[in-house]
Amino acid sequence: MSDKGEKGNKKIKELLYQSFDSDLNDEEKRILEEALRNSAELRKEKQEIQSQRQALSESAVRSFQPFFAERVMSRIGPASKANGLEMFYESLKAAFRRFVIAGAVIMIALLSYNVIRGDSVSSEEIFYASDTAAEEIIELPLF
Repeated sequence: MSDKGEKGNKKIKELLYQSFDSDLNDEEKRILEEALRNSAELRKEKQEIQSQRQALSESAVRSFQPFFAERVMSRIGPASKANGLEMFYESLKAAFRRFVIAGAVIMIALLSYNVIRGDSVSSEEIFYASDTAAEEIIELPLF
């Protein structure tokens, strides 16, 4: 294909796309109409563009409901106002929440096990504590 033919096709395609977004002058309209009459491929491309634009406009209406921007800003507003220490605390709280729950479950399981295995129900049996006083534990040699 010649260089002039490629430039002509490019110009016609530019006119086709431009026709969807703005008005063409009389000369541009005439050139585009003539090209559409002479090219089945160009007519097919115009139809595809129209279909895509229609589908896009319909999906945009369904996806963004009223007050979309306000809802988004209300969600990101508090996060942007929080200082670094508060954000750090919140991230730690979220990260360790699972560990706290797991620790509580394990503690309850161990306490239940000690109650079931013990001969009597007393605080020493439940917490697996002996009669050893705190002073005796402190005075024990380390080595």
